[in-house]
Amino acid sequence: MANKLKYKELKAYRDNVLNKQKGIDPISLLPITDPVLDHDHRTGNVRQVLQREINAFEGKVINAFNRYCRHLGASVEDILIGLIEYWSQDYSGNPIHPRHMTDKDKLIKKYKRLMKQSKRESTKEKYRKLISEL
Repeated sequence: MANKLKYKELKAYRDNVLNKQKGIDPISLLPITDPVLDHDHRTGNVRQVLQREINAFEGKVINAFNRYCRHLGASVEDILIGLIEYWSQDYSGNPIHPRHMTDKDKLIKKYKRLMKQSKRESTKEKYRKLISEL
C-alpha cells in the first residue's frame, strides 16, 4: 500500500509533479494556470496535476457515468472511447433534427420578437421585410 501524503506535503508534491509535467495539463494538453492535484476517488491514489476546470470536468464525467451508465456493465473507459468514436463519424449527409435552431431560425425568432415589441407599424414592417428576405 502506498504511503499517504500529509497536508503539509501536498503543495510541494503538487509542484514537483507539475514540474515533471512541464506545466502541461495531461488531458487538455494546455498550459496549467490554476493547478490542482488530481486523485482517484475510489482508491485515493494521486494521479497527476490538472487545470482546475479540467479536474472539475473529469469529476462530473465520472459522476455522470456512475449516475447514468454504471448499471449497463460497460466501463467508463469503454463508454468514453465509444462516445469519441460516435462523435467522430460524419453525419453531415443526414437530415437536420426538427428542434435544432439553425442560424436562420435564430434570426427569424429574433426579428419576430423585435417585431412584437415594436410600437410603430413602420418598424414592424421593417422586420416583416427582413424575415421575408431570409
